Amino acid sequence: MKLVRQLPAIQIIKKSIMPKNSIMYNLFLFLLIAFSARSQEEKPVSLTYQSSLVGFGTSHVYDSYLSPLKYSGLNIGLFYEQMRMIGWGSGNFSSQHQFFIDYSYTENKTKTASDQTGLLEYNYAMHYRFNLNENFQVFAGPQAGVLLGFIYNSRNGNNPASAKVNVDLGLSGIAAYKLMIRSQPIRFRYQFDLPVAGSMYSPQFGESYYEIGLGNSEKLFYMSSFHNHFTFKNILSVELPLNWITIRAALVNSFYQTKINDLTTQWRSNTFYLGISKSFHVVNGRKPDNGKYSGVFK
Repeated sequence: MKLVRQLPAIQIIKKSIMPKNSIMYNLFLFLLIAFSARSQEEKPVSLTYQSSLVGFGTSHVYDSYLSPLKYSGLNIGLFYEQMRMIGWGSGNFSSQHQFFIDYSYTENKTKTASDQTGLLEYNYAMHYRFNLNENFQVFAGPQAGVLLGFIYNSRNGNNPASAKVNVDLGLSGIAAYKLMIRSQPIRFRYQFDLPVAGSMYSPQFGESYYEIGLGNSEKLFYMSSFHNHFTFKNILSVELPLNWITIRAALVNSFYQTKINDLTTQWRSNTFYLGISKSFHVVNGRKPDNGKYSGVFK
């Protein structure tokens, strides 16, 4: 029995297809080596940033559909955020998901009536990251958001509540700075969100929800922009690494105002949040972990 010795793939191509000194052979060999080196290049694994926080603060509510008085009181909130880099723009584009749940219990000055306000908000933003230096980053890009909510007044009989529905497109920006203290990174971050245009729900002046339920309303949704809907959100936070856990503290200032159909609604709050944050990646069995990681923030 004859033993057949296996030859490397390049030698097989060399002996069976191309002469040794041919231009095509040298070009093919160059491309094969370049492709092999690129395929073996180890790219860092993209990490997903995630934080979950619980908040407590103050709020002020005014809704002329329900009452001519302003109400002030407490606000309780939940804040969830997820952010990761995506493969666009040389890896400098990021996607961000934000969820806010707010519940406010407020009273008028004489404490003869109360408002209960519930708001659920989701925002999705796509930012471009500018790495200004080793410690400072700036993100900027468009944002889309949806807000659903209600305001309930304990004193009204016929119309005790009003609904809030907004769909918006706007702008979002982030400034992130890393400060090293005794080899520990302390991260500061500020984010500003500003809806620019969209659509919102509003009843007519003096129109009851009973009439709306019977289908007697002519129009319920309107185009919105700065002239009838002004909203913004400020988020200032700091992250402190403690052994295996990272603590995130944030101060969120929210402002929501609509003026349409001779009806005015205003809700503003200052809420302090405290929670944890982490960066992680999903293990893929087909792609081994090479020990190199790339996070959203430096």
